[in-house]
Amino acid sequence: MSPRPAAAPLASRLVSALCGGAGLALGTTAVLDAAPGGMARVVMGGAGAALLLMACLYLRQVQRLARARDAAERARGQLLATLDILPDGLAIYDAQDRLVLCNARYREVVPGTTVPMEYGIAFEEVLRRAADSGEILDAQDDIPAWLASRMARHRSPDAPEVQAVRGGRWMQVTEKLLAGGGVVVLRADITEAVLKERALTEALKQAELAERRLREAVNAMPAGLDIYDEHDRLVLCNDVMASLRPHLPVETSLGKTYEELLREGLKHGIPEEALGQEELWLAHEMALRGHRPGPEVRHYPNGVWMHMHESRTPSGMTVVVRLDITDLIAQRQKLEEARQESQRIRQLLERAVEALPVSIEIFDEQDRLVLYNQQLSRMYPHMNYAEHLGKTFADILRYSVDRGLIPSAQGREEAWIAERLSEHGSRTSTLVQRLADGRWINIYETRTPENYVVAVRLDITDLIEQRQALEAAQTAAQQAQQLLQDAVESLPEGFALFDADDRLVVCNAQYRRLYPISAPMIVPGSTFEQIARYGAERGQYPDAIGNEEAWLAQRIADHRAAQHAVLQRLPEGRWVQADERRTPQGGIAGVRTDVTQLVRKEQELATANAQLALLSTTDGVTGIGNRRRFDERLATEWQRCGRHQTPLSVILIDIDHFKLYNDHYGHLAGDECLRHVAQLLQGMTRRADEVAARYGGEEFVLLLPDVPQEDAIAMAQRCMARLREAALAHARSPTAPVITLSMGIASMVPRTDGGSDTLVQAADAALYRAKSAGRNRFEVFDPAH
Repeated sequence: MSPRPAAAPLASRLVSALCGGAGLALGTTAVLDAAPGGMARVVMGGAGAALLLMACLYLRQVQRLARARDAAERARGQLLATLDILPDGLAIYDAQDRLVLCNARYREVVPGTTVPMEYGIAFEEVLRRAADSGEILDAQDDIPAWLASRMARHRSPDAPEVQAVRGGRWMQVTEKLLAGGGVVVLRADITEAVLKERALTEALKQAELAERRLREAVNAMPAGLDIYDEHDRLVLCNDVMASLRPHLPVETSLGKTYEELLREGLKHGIPEEALGQEELWLAHEMALRGHRPGPEVRHYPNGVWMHMHESRTPSGMTVVVRLDITDLIAQRQKLEEARQESQRIRQLLERAVEALPVSIEIFDEQDRLVLYNQQLSRMYPHMNYAEHLGKTFADILRYSVDRGLIPSAQGREEAWIAERLSEHGSRTSTLVQRLADGRWINIYETRTPENYVVAVRLDITDLIEQRQALEAAQTAAQQAQQLLQDAVESLPEGFALFDADDRLVVCNAQYRRLYPISAPMIVPGSTFEQIARYGAERGQYPDAIGNEEAWLAQRIADHRAAQHAVLQRLPEGRWVQADERRTPQGGIAGVRTDVTQLVRKEQELATANAQLALLSTTDGVTGIGNRRRFDERLATEWQRCGRHQTPLSVILIDIDHFKLYNDHYGHLAGDECLRHVAQLLQGMTRRADEVAARYGGEEFVLLLPDVPQEDAIAMAQRCMARLREAALAHARSPTAPVITLSMGIASMVPRTDGGSDTLVQAADAALYRAKSAGRNRFEVFDPAH
């Protein structure tokens, strides 16, 4: 689009023609007209000549201007042609921010150029058209906000701005202020650059991911891994290899040649076989580099054995895998040691079998006696086992039965022999056998994998006699336990006995009746914790509801301490006292007593005492705290604020002219007035530690812990404002027609060497000043007055 041509040359020619015509007319008139006088003819002739001269000069100037304009137009065309070949869009806006020049590329890259963009259009209008067209993605959510932000950057351009436009394109906008106040705008389509950058970023990310995965895979190997490049320099080392080679840090090892690394190892005495002949070993090692016939095993000074495998890749790289086989070598050594130890133990075992206090006999796969020890001969003195070597178990068994050595076989010899043969070597339990001389023998038989039968015979006569005595003692104990159970059941209280492992041994029925919810778990063998947890989880203990674990921890601690009685609250308002003590054996014996009536009486007494205490600290007329209540809380808060070095404030309040109020309205109305003021002051307190109390007569006091002086003043102002809103009439008051208050405020950080009465005295002094100053006001204590 070109600027509109100016109409100035045509107008200039018309003015020149008019001036020339007028000059000719005047000159002709002066020459031809005989009427005028000489002076007039001279003037007219001069004027005509002047007009002709002006017309000539003007025409010449117009011609020069036309030539200059033509030159400017040619220059402008050349400039536009030059700008149109630029790859980026360029536009110039004047000091009024209106378009004065742009190239064709600018129209192509400006979003929304489907709307004509003529010279003279404002930059803001260009932005608005672009935003309204939907081309600029950043402007779609809030066009006015985007316009405001974009215009601010346009007026104070800084760094280039990147814009995302519709169609997946990206534009870079660069702006620069001109000396005359205009702005040059350069727009470049950087879509391809952005896409390439994104592709490069993604490629780098994938490369980093691949490298990380490769590193993780290499580090996950159970063996050490080294990779050397074609110049035999270390380029990769995994974590296992680094741990196997602590004398060579990875960060300093990478890039070093294999020979350099070997020399570093030799400085640390690695490997052991190179000690004393390092250079010879190094030369031999380098000669084998890349030509090893197979894996090698090396021993290091720290006791580690390494299995090393080396191979070359087609590209000339060397891959070295080292596996720690220390455990394998150790196992081999242990196996050899175990074999030698086994031989030694076998010899010891052969001697030990003979020395065993039990008898041993061994039968081979044909069930023939092949080995026995002397203890067997001593156990059966009537048998000569030397004569029975090589005989079968059945023959030896029949020999014993025929001579009456087995009392349990008498009268049923054949049947007994058949039973004994059928279970020989296949019994899953031991056999107890009584001999003719009254001794008891325990027989254990087992069959080896080689189908041998090994029989072990042990004289258990003493054990049988002890068992018989134990059974008699158990019978007596059961009788005693029954007596104990009967005695426990007769107790009126609940009784329970737990052993040293805190498991229930015995309890009576009364114990279960006291804990009906826990009764299913109150069985012998249950631990105290199991019983308590069962009841707590099912509402047996109201105090445990909502904090079962904490309650259980405390209850178990009290139970194991067994030092004092524990009071328990049960459902339906019942109370039980648990008194537990340790037994000499480490167990715990406990008695449970129903103390519901006693607890209820104590609760009633406590309630009465609390009511009495409340009455003693409550003012009977107003219902708020009295002087005693104030004095108690003042002493407490004085000490607390003094410890923490926090302020304590007091406001002493007096009802103005209250005696006149009583005289005029009567004492009943006076009491009602006191109650109204008391409730107003009570309502101003916000925290539990703040106290409103009747100090005496028509005086009240506010105790404000942790409240500085400025907050106490604000509290006094609110009290007076609230009383003004109440507008309680006081017809006889010389101060105001309504009830008013005078207040004295004192605030200080308590000192441990001072008394709390100093604070009250300070507030009283401030109250006196308020009264003296005309009442219906407050004064703040000032030590200077």
